[in-house]
Amino acid sequence: MTTYLLPKAIDEYAENFTSPESAILAALNRETNMKRGDAVMLSGHLQCAFLQMISVMVKPKRILEIGTYTGYSAICLAQGMQEGGQLHTIDTDEELEEISSRYFQQAGIAANVKQHIGKAGDVIPGIDGPIDLVFIDA
Repeated sequence: MTTYLLPKAIDEYAENFTSPESAILAALNRETNMKRGDAVMLSGHLQCAFLQMISVMVKPKRILEIGTYTGYSAICLAQGMQEGGQLHTIDTDEELEEISSRYFQQAGIAANVKQHIGKAGDVIPGIDGPIDLVFIDA
């Protein structure tokens, strides 16, 4: 059963007037929902459309994402990144790295993504330079 955070009519309106989910994101969404019992953690189409819009507006050179999960939101955030930019994404579940890596490759962003496995408090001090955009989803 779907849980709506907004009234259903508003949610449907947003879905109807938001650009469609890309084929890669749709495939990742489907695989996550088929293979993961915790798929409710997937950011989802509307949230990621919003994240992509923010990223396009900010045009970050460096992004930090805390909570990779299967990589859906990282792909959306990377859409607005400056050419040659870098996205650092952190998760504690190493079993998810294969899924996210595969979809980063398919999305054409793998060269610009650095995946970290571990606790954010341990990983963040090792990331150099300023961060232009941070998304905390953990």
